[in-house]
Amino acid sequence: MFIPLGAFGLGMIAAGVLAVLFYRRRNPGCNLTAGVGARLGALSGALGFTIFAIFTAIEVLVFHSGGELRSALLQAIQQSAARSTDPQAQQIVEYLKSPPGLVLVMSLGLIVMFVIFLFFSTLGGALGAALMRRKDQQ
Repeated sequence: MFIPLGAFGLGMIAAGVLAVLFYRRRNPGCNLTAGVGARLGALSGALGFTIFAIFTAIEVLVFHSGGELRSALLQAIQQSAARSTDPQAQQIVEYLKSPPGLVLVMSLGLIVMFVIFLFFSTLGGALGAALMRRKDQQ
């Protein structure tokens, strides 16, 4: 995530590719398939998400940025509510503004981030294994 444009998935793809590269360096005789590379990438994605979640939690605790996070979420919810005239949507927005609603939004956000980490890292692992396999066959 420290490389430029890491937030756009490039850092996660690079993590999957690096997982395959490091595995191949440690076991030079093995011939990895794209499926095995995808599994290695998924493992690196799960590990990366865990580290991301821990650092985010530490940041919120140490810098007391929970209030800023809450206000940003409330602002995003209010902006989406302003676009809708449906009364049911307004009820949902009011629920999401409550403490249980904010917990739901945060939980769903973490789940989405986990899926994104897994997807891009798995993709990177599969691509890395496929490219290295092609290089070995030539």
